[in-house]
Amino acid sequence: MKSLVTSLLFKSFILVFIGSCSFRPQASNNSITHNDKADCIIQKESVEIKAQLENGIRGQVKFLGEPENFSLITDKMSEYKIPALSLAILNEGKIEWADIYQNADFPEEQKLNCASIFQAASLSKPVTFLAAVRMHAAGDIDLDKNVQNYLKDFELPQGKQTAENPVTFRNIFSHTSGITSGGYQGYAKDLALPSDLAIVRGGAGVNTPAIEVITPPNESLAYSGGGYTLAELALQDIYKDDFSNIMKKWILEPAGMKHSEFTQPLPDSKSNQVAKGHTQSGEVVAGGWNNYPEQAAAGLWSNAIDMAKFLIEIYNAYQGKSSIFSQSDIKSILSHERDGSVYGFIVNRAGDDIAITHYGGNAGYRTGMTISLTSGNGLVYLINSDNGGALGNELILSTSQVYDWQHFKQTSVQRKQVSADVLKELTGKYKWNNQIDLSVTFDENNGQISLYFPNGDEYKLVTIVGDALDFIHPNTGVKVSFPMKDDLSTFSLYGQTAVKVKSKTDANKK
Repeated sequence: MKSLVTSLLFKSFILVFIGSCSFRPQASNNSITHNDKADCIIQKESVEIKAQLENGIRGQVKFLGEPENFSLITDKMSEYKIPALSLAILNEGKIEWADIYQNADFPEEQKLNCASIFQAASLSKPVTFLAAVRMHAAGDIDLDKNVQNYLKDFELPQGKQTAENPVTFRNIFSHTSGITSGGYQGYAKDLALPSDLAIVRGGAGVNTPAIEVITPPNESLAYSGGGYTLAELALQDIYKDDFSNIMKKWILEPAGMKHSEFTQPLPDSKSNQVAKGHTQSGEVVAGGWNNYPEQAAAGLWSNAIDMAKFLIEIYNAYQGKSSIFSQSDIKSILSHERDGSVYGFIVNRAGDDIAITHYGGNAGYRTGMTISLTSGNGLVYLINSDNGGALGNELILSTSQVYDWQHFKQTSVQRKQVSADVLKELTGKYKWNNQIDLSVTFDENNGQISLYFPNGDEYKLVTIVGDALDFIHPNTGVKVSFPMKDDLSTFSLYGQTAVKVKSKTDANKK
């Protein structure tokens, strides 16, 4: 699939569809504590609805004919081995409340508060892009000009671009530049950081290949961190300044994001403000976090309140209110929607309501944000765990229910029993969309199959009633379907086909 959503999948940017259920509170978990409320926000009239959300977390999938379970945010943090959560809820274009949740099962984590910072991961990208929108409006750059004209020390290798169809800031930011797809894994804190020039060129000391224009610009969507690093290099050449300073001037300070910065590596003086990243098993990432010299793509440090302020500026501009962006700028952005996405945002439409959503994932961090440009309702979460995507999906789903959003509806399905022998037939390695390696395993203990992605994410699947041998992942609502006509040797995921890779033994039989 050439949709941006497909590319986001492997960074755990899973789009969820959320909906309505009744609320039932549960008992509290004393292992989770609320810390110092510095910089936190809570309106007196919001205390009750805040408690409803905190006690009413539900899953993406509702199984028909079965009682639905509700959980506390704090219980979910324990279940997923999540140390900390920075959360902000937006209502009618304002921050209704924001809080920090910290799991006492992680004593190595220092005391955090609402001013503490997390890696925003790919939420860095829309912040960078909207800064460039302001630069374009000021006449400093032209989003539609050949980006090579702005580069001083780097010549983009000749690929599928032409003089008539060049790589531009616009197609870079919209993930249609044709530049090599993929994201970044960061660098351990004890490693020297390569320069932007070294990153785009590849080579020794760089953990990603050199960038190439592998498809004609504007032809297709392909999530490209490398494209953003090229833009980062160009902006520094234009302004003759560090990228962090450029972003501070053009977006962070104007939006009031006082705790946010793109500085990589982070100064030692700021280390006590950081919520350290954690792996899926609950271990601290070596050194507390990786460094990301690819700042435009993944290097922003922030928290839920600051990212909420960023979303509010977009909403205000869309509404024609005073903002650091013009109404025409935001509406022009939305006019470029393609395959359900626009400049990295997933576009959610329901009736006359339109919302934009973006997700992120760095080593040890998962993040997400959404806002309705019509109502001003939304949410931001930053989580310091590789398991954070699961809780993030449930937070969006549950907030939609509590605040009666028009987007993110729950998926209702009916469970189906299938024999273990049939499930075992499905195990093996698969090639999805003729390019991505996936695998399916069977667990004898729980009688379930699991789908594994290249980044290590495991989706435990439940068999459901459908037209084929159908499965669903309860947390995200992702569906997997094995057509019976293909002897269970293929499955469909996101509308694209995965084909089982024949083992040497199978090949020899022929």
